[in-house]
Amino acid sequence: MTDTPLIGRRVQIDGLRALAMIGVLYVHFWNKSPTTEHVRVSLFFVVSGFIITQILMTARDRGGRIHILNFYARRALRLFPALFVLVALGVIFDMDGFRGLAMWPILQASNIYFAMSQTVRPWVTEHLWSLNVLEQFYLLWPIVILLLPLRRIYVLVLAIIATMFFLRTNATMMGINGWWSFFTINADPIAFGALACLLMRVRAVALVLISRPAVLTALAALAAPFYLWDGFGGSLSYRVMIQPALAVIVCGAYVGYRGPVGWFLGNPVAQFVSKISYGVFVYQLMLWWMAAQWVPKLYTTGPVPFLALSAASLVFATISWYALEQPISRLKRYFPTATFDKPAGATTPPGGTSQTRIAAE
Repeated sequence: MTDTPLIGRRVQIDGLRALAMIGVLYVHFWNKSPTTEHVRVSLFFVVSGFIITQILMTARDRGGRIHILNFYARRALRLFPALFVLVALGVIFDMDGFRGLAMWPILQASNIYFAMSQTVRPWVTEHLWSLNVLEQFYLLWPIVILLLPLRRIYVLVLAIIATMFFLRTNATMMGINGWWSFFTINADPIAFGALACLLMRVRAVALVLISRPAVLTALAALAAPFYLWDGFGGSLSYRVMIQPALAVIVCGAYVGYRGPVGWFLGNPVAQFVSKISYGVFVYQLMLWWMAAQWVPKLYTTGPVPFLALSAASLVFATISWYALEQPISRLKRYFPTATFDKPAGATTPPGGTSQTRIAAE
């Protein structure tokens, strides 16, 4: 593992994002209950919490003006183009009663509707619950970073983790049924990602987190279902245990792994899959519904649906990226997350502007 300054290195984290996306496709189209089922969503949450915290803390550290409304505008420019394609096609074809429920995915609140209605409809939006949890977290997180001193940010992150653990372990006794618990009590891996980012700012702690013993321990925790008893992978204990383990893996990827692991996470294919991964995530179940209308045999799980529907999702997401998402995403340059006044006497770098801009995803 390299001993690289902990600023701006994200290529291998993109590789982790691609890996999480492949895990989502595998679970949806091939195996509904894999041994390590909880890893894919938790990895997605940890990566997202880490990256967004890093972006906001970098802006804060440099003494710039953090523009919260711009942050929200940038999120909308990234999220809504593909989402509106899903909503438009869902309404046109009325996929599983989509027309009467279109407001929930638009409001990023499908998870709330699922919990309230005790049903997952329309099922082509079932997967959006995780995206909704993340965006609901992001509504408050920039305000936290902007307004609270660093010490209190640490306290708040730990409080979120402790609260989520308490709710997970006591939900039934508190009268919180499984649907509410499943779709709403999920902020702890996001908070672990944020905590990992904060801890990486302390060099002595960072060196421990990215050390070989820490990474090997994390891998052993992730692989626990394969050498412990059957069913451990679906337990609450495993779900809780993998969160700090994944945070350690993400810290290592942020600095950069050497050797085959580094190549695997940083290779061009993984980078491309990461780039279009949001579209793949949004469109996958919609494409499954469409495919099943013409080829009913595809409305099942196994290697053939996995290969066919994964390929269709990648192709559709690639077209969406180049034709729609990327052109709209370029508008983010008009909404910098933070701006910094040029110091007196400083010159503007070639191709630069009089202000430095921090780019958010």
